[in-house]
Amino acid sequence: MPRRPPGSDVTSVWFRPAPASRQPAPAFSRDEITQAAIDLADHGGLEAVSMRRIAARIGSAPTSLYWYVSNKEELYELMVDAAIGLIPLPEQPSGDWRADLAAIARAARVTLSAHPWFAQLGIHPVAGPMTQRFGAVALRSFADLGLDPATEVNILSTINNYIFGFVQREAAWQRLPAPAEPAAAPTGIGSSGPPANGARPDAMSAEHLVVRTRLHGDDSFEFGLDCVLDGIAVRIGRSREQAS
Repeated sequence: MPRRPPGSDVTSVWFRPAPASRQPAPAFSRDEITQAAIDLADHGGLEAVSMRRIAARIGSAPTSLYWYVSNKEELYELMVDAAIGLIPLPEQPSGDWRADLAAIARAARVTLSAHPWFAQLGIHPVAGPMTQRFGAVALRSFADLGLDPATEVNILSTINNYIFGFVQREAAWQRLPAPAEPAAAPTGIGSSGPPANGARPDAMSAEHLVVRTRLHGDDSFEFGLDCVLDGIAVRIGRSREQAS
């Protein structure tokens, strides 16, 4: 169980143990409650998640759930951690940090995109057990690079920020209705009339706007991932030079 950092006022479901089973009343685990919440969110979004609906799914009184979670924020922590736990991870690093991180990033994107609600919740400052497992496996990719812990964690945070940001973009596009025709670039944004010279210095071009509509697919993800990994490679080289 994670420990509260000294002087921190951050709250988390992980700072307190799950209650012991109570007999003879039926006892439920946090895992069962979490899975019921995920099932509801997968089919109806976060707005479908309520203590009443979760209780109905697992055969409990709604008030009984508060023995396991104090509020929805704690429930969301459990859901996020469980979703991260579904990401398939390599058993051992390959020795190629870039290939390992790329594989983990792709697996994370596929898994988390299957749960569009995930993008609405983000990552809590306190890492649950599945989140810690994900981090530990990813950090093994740096084992032979001689990096200090702060650099390793910041590199992992950078790639995580990219993954989760892209998943958020994909979720936003999934919520849009499919267009009947190819999307046309909007015109006249923020303008009361056409520009005198045919160009708008304060608006994106039609070509740029069309490209923007494609920023949620595989090609866009791979382009961004390459950019992030290129930057990480430069940072790793710089850190190793400073350490030598």
